[in-house]
This record gives sequence, C-alpha cells and structure tokens, in this order.
Amino acid sequence: MTTISEPAVRHAARDGRRQLRRAELRRAELRRGEPGQQAPVVSVKLRIPQPSVPVLQRPRVTELVRQAAAAHRVVLVTGPGGAGKTVACALWAATAPASDRVAWLSLDHGDREPASLWASVRSALAGLPAVPDDVAQSLPDPGDEAFGRHLAEVTQRLDTPVTLVLDDICRLAGAAALSGLDQLIRQAPPALRLVLTGRHPAGLQVARLRVGGDLAEIGGSDLACTADEAAAYFAMLGLDLPAAQRDELQRRTQGWMAGLRLAAMRTEPGSPGAAVAPITGDEPPVADYLRDEVLAGLPAERRLFLLRTSVTDAICGELADALTEQADGDATLDRMCRENMMVGPAAATGRADAGGGPEYRYHPLLLDLLRAQLRRELPDEVTALHRRAARWQAGHGRSAGAIRSAARAGDWDFAARILADIGPVMLLPDQAAGLEPVLAAFPASRFTSDAPVAGALAAAGLRTGDSCAAALHLANAISALDRCPAAQRRSVEPWLHALRLMNADPREAGRCDLAARGRAVAERAEATALGEADRLGLGLLWCALGVGALTSADTEQARACFGHAARHLRDCPYRAFGRRARAWLALADAMGGDPSAALALNDSGSGPDEDDSGDGKDGSDRPTALVASLAAAHAHWARDESAAALRAIGQCDPDEPAGGAPRCAGQLGPAAVTLLRTLITVTRARLALSDGDQATARTLLSRLRYQYLNADAGQRLASGHAQAGIGALDAVLAPLDAEIALRDGDPSRARLVLARASSAADPGDDRPERPGLRLCQARLLLAQDDNAGALRAAEACLAGQGGTVTLHDHVSALVTAAIARRKLGHAEQATENLTCALAMAEPLGMVRPFLDGGPAARSVLTVLIRPASQVAAFAARVLRRFDAATAAPAGQPAEARLTSSELAVLRLLPSHMTNQEIAEALFLSINTVKTHLRSVYRKLGVTTRRQAISRGSRLGLL
Repeated sequence: MTTISEPAVRHAARDGRRQLRRAELRRAELRRGEPGQQAPVVSVKLRIPQPSVPVLQRPRVTELVRQAAAAHRVVLVTGPGGAGKTVACALWAATAPASDRVAWLSLDHGDREPASLWASVRSALAGLPAVPDDVAQSLPDPGDEAFGRHLAEVTQRLDTPVTLVLDDICRLAGAAALSGLDQLIRQAPPALRLVLTGRHPAGLQVARLRVGGDLAEIGGSDLACTADEAAAYFAMLGLDLPAAQRDELQRRTQGWMAGLRLAAMRTEPGSPGAAVAPITGDEPPVADYLRDEVLAGLPAERRLFLLRTSVTDAICGELADALTEQADGDATLDRMCRENMMVGPAAATGRADAGGGPEYRYHPLLLDLLRAQLRRELPDEVTALHRRAARWQAGHGRSAGAIRSAARAGDWDFAARILADIGPVMLLPDQAAGLEPVLAAFPASRFTSDAPVAGALAAAGLRTGDSCAAALHLANAISALDRCPAAQRRSVEPWLHALRLMNADPREAGRCDLAARGRAVAERAEATALGEADRLGLGLLWCALGVGALTSADTEQARACFGHAARHLRDCPYRAFGRRARAWLALADAMGGDPSAALALNDSGSGPDEDDSGDGKDGSDRPTALVASLAAAHAHWARDESAAALRAIGQCDPDEPAGGAPRCAGQLGPAAVTLLRTLITVTRARLALSDGDQATARTLLSRLRYQYLNADAGQRLASGHAQAGIGALDAVLAPLDAEIALRDGDPSRARLVLARASSAADPGDDRPERPGLRLCQARLLLAQDDNAGALRAAEACLAGQGGTVTLHDHVSALVTAAIARRKLGHAEQATENLTCALAMAEPLGMVRPFLDGGPAARSVLTVLIRPASQVAAFAARVLRRFDAATAAPAGQPAEARLTSSELAVLRLLPSHMTNQEIAEALFLSINTVKTHLRSVYRKLGVTTRRQAISRGSRLGLL
C-alpha cells in the first residue's frame, strides 16, 4: 500500500487554496466586466432574499417548487402581489439539497435594457460554484445581441444541471430585453433550468413550452394558504384566534398571504383572539398596500374601469360595457385576470348561462377598496351605476344580482318587481344566504304592503322552520295581492299558493279547500301564455298539489301534478327545484305501481348533481336525495329486491342526527315532511312484513299512529281537526294494518281495521271506499271462504269504484279474482285473470302482488299456468321467489348473521358444485361444509339448496 507523507498533504492543501483564490479572482473580474463596458452588478440582486419578518415554512408549496424544478426545464410561478412567490422560491433555493446549483437574480427596472439584463445573468451564473471555470470564462459578452443563443450554446457544456431563478419577471413586460430572453428559454439545453416568478409571464411565449411539456406552472391558487397553514401562521406569531375568526379571515383574504400578514399586524402576540376584527380593504394599512401593489401602476382608464365595475359582486364583459359605456370589457377583464391583478374567474353558479360571457370576481379586499374609492371620487355616479347594473342583470336572467343592485340603488319598486319572479328561491339555502341581507334592507312598510316582499319573507320563514312567521307573512302577501299589477300578480299568485300548501298541516280539515283553491289557480295559469319567469311559481304550485294528492293516497292525481311540475321546472335556472319535481314524480310512479319508471327517473338524474354548486353547495340537495331514496326503496320493494330496498330506505332520514330538528322541513314544508315520515315508516313496515316479521311491522305502524295523534294534539283538538287527521292516516295505513292481521291469522281484527278506515274518512273525501280498501276487503273475504264476496270486491276494485286504481292494486285485484274464481270452479276465467296479471307485471318485474297473495296465489300459479303459456317464464320466476319467501328470523339482516365462512359456502351453491367440490375449493373438510350449510339454511329460514340460492339472491348475498 502506498503511503502519503504529512508534508505532501500540507503541500496539496496549499495548492488547492491557491487555485481556489485564483478562481475567485477570475470570477470577480467577470462580475466587474471590462473597463468602459457594463457597470458592476449590485451583489444584493444576486443573493437569495432573506425575509425580515417571521415566515411560515410551508412544505406543501416548497415541495411543489421542488418537483416542478426537477421535472421541467422551465417553471413559471405566478400570482398576485403578496401571494408569496418570492418567499416560496427563496425557501426552496436556500434549502434545496443542490442549493449550490441555484443562481438567483432579482430583476429591477434597469434590467429592461438587454445589456443590463445579460450582465446580471452573466454575473449570476459566473458566481455559481457548480459552473466550471471554463464555462464561466466562456459566457458571452453582455453586449452581444445574440447573447441568449450564445448562452444556450455555452451551457451545453455543463456537466450537472443548474437553475437560474429570475424573480419579478413581470418587470420586463414590453421591454427590449424580452425577445432575447424568449430566445434563451426556447433554446436553453436541459442542463440550464429556469424558474420565473412574477405576477404574469410578461409576454414571454410560453404556450409552446406548455404544449411540449417543458413548462410547469404554479399559480395563485397553489400559493394561497390553506386553512391549516393559516392556523399554523397565526400560531407561529403567538396569536390564539378562535376557529370562527380564522375561518372568516381565510374567507376574506382567500388565502392571500399578504392579507393574513396585514390582519396579524393589527394584533399584539398574546392578545385575546377577539381583538382580531374582520379585515376590510379600505382600512389604511390594507388600502395603502393595495394602492401601491395593484392600483399604482395602472393607466387612468384602467383604474376608472375597476372603480365603475366594482358595484356588482360578479362582473362579465357585457355588464362591464353597460357600466362603463365602453366596448372592451371582456378583453380588459381577461387581461387583468391573466395579469393576476386580484381579478379571477367566478366559481360556477350552477345555473344555465344567461349570457354576457365568462364571469369574474374581484378579490374581496380589493372590492372593499374600490367601492370606498368610488364613493369618494365619483359619488354622483354610484346610484346610476347600481341602476344600470340592476337592469342589465334583470334583462339577462341574473335576478338575484339584479335585486341586490336595485336595493343598493334604493330602487325598491324595481327590486320588488324582480322578487315577484324569484321569491321562492328563498327556500334554497345557498340562494337565501345572498338575498336575506337584501330583504332585511327593504323599508319595513313593504313587509306588509308588497306581496312579493312578504312572500319572499314567508319563504325564508318556511326554510328556517318558522311556520308561524311564514303564516304571518303569507297572510300579508295574500292581502296585498290585489294591489299588484296584473303581470306581477300572474307571477306571484302561483308560488304564494304553493307556499301556503307547503306550510299547511296536512292533518287539518281545511287542507282540501286550500288544495282546491290552489288547483284553480294552477289551472287558470295554465290557460294563459306563460313567460319563463311564470314557470317557476307554477311548477312549485303543481309540486305542492302533488304532495297533497300523495297525502290523500291519490297516486294517479299525484303523478299528473308532478308531471306538470317537472315540465315547468325542466329548464328552471335554479335546478334544485327541477330535480326535486322529478324525484317526487319517481316516488309517485313507484307508489302507483310502476317501479321501472321510478328507477329510470332516478337513474336519469333526479338526485343532486355533484358538480352543481348553485343549488346545494353546502353538501348535497338533501330533500331531493331523501325523496329519490324513498322512491327507489318503494320500487325495489315492488320487485321484491329486499337488499336494494333496505339500502335505499336506510338513506331516508328526514331528521337531523342530533337535536331532532327537521333537516329539510324548510325546503319541503311541514306538509311534505309529514308525508315523507309516514311513507318511510310504511315502507319499512312493508319490508318487514315481506320478510315475515309481522311484529316489527305492527310496532312501526303503532308508533306512527302514536306520533301522528300526539303531534300538536292540543292545537288540533282545540280547532276540531283531530278527526281529519285520523281519517287521513287510516286511509294510508289501513290496507297494511289489515294485511298484518291476515298474516297473523286474525280476520276479525282485519275486519275492524277496515271498518274503522271507512268510518274515519275525511269529511271532504268523496271516496270512502278506496280501491286499496276494497282490495283488502276482498282478501279478508277470501280468508273467510266467502269466495263470491271476494270476487265482487275484486271486480269493484278493477272497475275503479272509489277512485283510480294503481297498477300495483290492479295486478293484486286480478290475482285475488283468479284465486276466488278457481275456488268457485271457474278455472278458465281464473286462468284468464292470472295470465293478464302476469302479462301486466312482467315488463315491470313486479312480483310483490303475487307474493302478497300467499299460498293461494302460489297454488293458482302452479296449477293454472301451463308450460306453453307466454307468461310461463315469469310465472316460474315468481314461483322461485315463493321458494325464497319463507320467513327469516327477526333482528339482524341476513348478511350480518352469516359468518364469512358461511357466506363463502353460500356463494358457491349456484355453481352446482357438490359438497365435496365445495370443500376442496375452500380447503375445508366435507363435515365443515355440511355444518356451514346447515347453519346457512337455518339462518335463511330455508330447507333446500334451491331455496337457499333463491333467498340469497333476493337478499343480495349472491
């Protein structure tokens, strides 16, 4: 082994130090330049900036810069002033593992001249330790007109990649130096990487780089502080802010780093959080910053544009033209957005585009400043600008904005005229949030004398669950209706009646008269020429009438009403109303015996749109989802798809998880919520009954009756409305209650239930013997072996005596008639009835009417339907359902009772494998498989493999 002596080591160290000093001298000469040429570059421009105030370390942003710089040749970091562009890149450059390969250049106004810029670039690269001496000596002369191209050629010789950060690139906008920098960016080798920071690209041609994948962009939204980062920033400063205040600051600043800094400057560390007031853009520190960083460099005409267009919350090109009386609004807004002048695209509104081009919003703090400046500098124009905005917005379907603008102008008549068209939007939480302050600003005298204003207040009361306030405002609106102009009354009257129906207690006796008046208004409106504004109120009225029809168990009438509502609300700008009407129509279809139509409506979009932020951005459109889930549950029940029905009904909960306050009472109204609670309980009882759990079904119905009779009992008894409530409930529950009694083998109790339902019918109901009750009577007579009486009752039901027969009841009546005729010896007519029932039910997959017929229905299916019959396949399918319909143990759902091993065995049964083959497939012994099979049969309530397969399919286990 060769050893090196200590003197040799010392000599080598001295040589190294001499070479390092010589290299530093050469670099200094390069930085100073030749005598008579470029002035020396100020060294502070070449240093990575060191903040003089506490800076939050944001690993998220630093990692964004790191990944972009590592994977792309050019990185563009843009954002408004104070967004943290320089800080983010400086933190990355100072802490990067390869920080010795990062050169920094802070641009200033002098760098607009090519020679000055290239001298700065040359000095920044020459002083970089990672640049070899031969490359540093070969850097082009700053006076070279082709400096960019020659620099690209020289840097081809770099062994390792180096990064040049050009900070504040927007200072070069329109400068002569820009073309050379463009050339450098296009021709630079992969070893020379560029990070450009600034408010905008300054006119650099980056589009080709973006398409070619050479460009990474980090924008203002990436630099904006998240809620967690804002909380960490205040904690770093020792400010203990309550979460609500932090959220408000985050909303007002939109994560703008300078805004958070300005807010923090107003509070001493250790001060209570309450000392941090909401920040506004016209308070001196914020206003000074915005004037210096945003407004100072703008031309006078651009500044006037900002002032005049600040009167609205959102602005588009056409509206800007109307306000400024110019013709370049769209181009000006687009340019300011691209230049990050704290102008950004507005979020999607969730309504159809009413024209005017893309919308933009000014930053909330900038908007504060602009409005304050407008009031100081152009006070005579403020009212006129608001009036112009209101009329343009009203003419382009932006009614909510028009009301706000008219209110700011004090033009209450115009605001009320628009409110007549959109008053019901106060039922939608997100729309109401913006309109409630405007309503509160109306003169108090208009709360009672102006029908649209009073009606909107009633809708607001209804949404918040304040039925008393809603009733008071509705009474004021109705009394003021006669003072409305004819055109305004035509718009207002339908939705006022809709609100009255929504707010009415369905258990009160006067509901029939109220529904009759509402229907007369709807039919009168249908006979007139409807404008787009009239359709919203009329659609809501039809929807409210449909809810009333469902409450009275008149599904055909409900389907007609909801069909009208869906037609009128199809193109409504407030899409939540249209979706809700379609969901109600799906529910009426399901209750009417058409499960396919109900599921098709749900699949086509009755539920809330995930990307629709205009009508439910606080989560989802809960009322629509609730109605749609109930419709799906009812449809799956009709098809005997228990697992799907249970999943759907599990999503139906009209109450909040905590507190018991109705989650959607406001948007749907007390009438609809009462109906939904009833239908949800009835559907759950039906599902329990279909699984043979009469005890659970009976308990659910008893609980519903108890809740129904005890809700507001004192008020209803005092007003004499108790009998009406009992009749309305019994009309819905009696058929199911009688079915439970028949399943229990107690025909006497079934007879009492039906008698009570007939005697307790509503006084205004002219159909005491409804088809559903007649059908129950027919089944009761069958159970008592009165076959002739059962046939007469079934035929009366088929004939529609007592009201329109639903498809479900029609099929059930045909099955009952077939059973009765077979027992009477009329086999040919029984076969005809049964074949007709199967033919009607098969396209819809509706098997529940046959299963409800019990063993007698199974018997007629087995005996009367021949294999050659056209309906034999569907009859066989129904018979398989009968095999799986043996009652299961009450309590947990089957899938919860089966163990994972038992489920594995069950799921291999349809393969027709033998027990030995199943054991081999699952690596079990044959005895273990047999034990699992016995347990599966017991838990599913079956005795054969075929029955286990059928019931497992029905429960969704296979």
